[in-house]
Amino acid sequence: MQNLLRDFLLSYCPAGVRRTWRPESTLRTLSATTWGGFAQMLLAAAVLALRLGSYFAVRARQLAPQLAGSNETGQAVISVVVVLEYLLHPFSLFLLYLAIEGLVRFMGGLITNEVVPSLLVSLAFKTAGLLSWAKARRHSAPALPDYLEHLPDGRVRIASDRAKTGWNASVTIGLSEKWFEIEREETAPLPRPFVYVLRPLTPGKILRGYQEYDAASAQSPANDRR
Repeated sequence: MQNLLRDFLLSYCPAGVRRTWRPESTLRTLSATTWGGFAQMLLAAAVLALRLGSYFAVRARQLAPQLAGSNETGQAVISVVVVLEYLLHPFSLFLLYLAIEGLVRFMGGLITNEVVPSLLVSLAFKTAGLLSWAKARRHSAPALPDYLEHLPDGRVRIASDRAKTGWNASVTIGLSEKWFEIEREETAPLPRPFVYVLRPLTPGKILRGYQEYDAASAQSPANDRR
């Protein structure tokens, strides 16, 4: 029973996961994809239809005055609008997605003998992999030197390969014997995606936190040869 459940769950996972944790029976995994997708399609479609019926009944009572004074064409138009209104609800969209995904998995297993994974499960594994990679990189890779660029009006732009801990709107940053505050944060392409634009400290601002920035360890974009 445990292996049966394991193969069923693996039918929702992407191929890379199934290569790492191989199912006990590939035929059983394919069967789980086919008939699991069929069951998913029927269940999601049934819930979608039942909720539509309830929603339609409520909206019909609310729109009774307009429906009473309209002809068949007008009633048909209002019915279509109510259905579209229902389908645009987030939970309705989710049920519609489950029904379509179930149909795709069913047809993939039945026609092409292919294990079609769930998109949501694949995205979850992809996100977890990216988070693990980012965490490992933060702990293992040496930090790249920052880019430090002087902008007009005395402002400074600093691009870093990792987020600056504690850098927020309330902190004061010391740089080359001058005080700055964060004007805004931006994102940039790798390898230095964290960008901070600093401006001279506003006169009279209360000092709530202070960090000294080592400008000597940074480099300007013009001098970088990486």
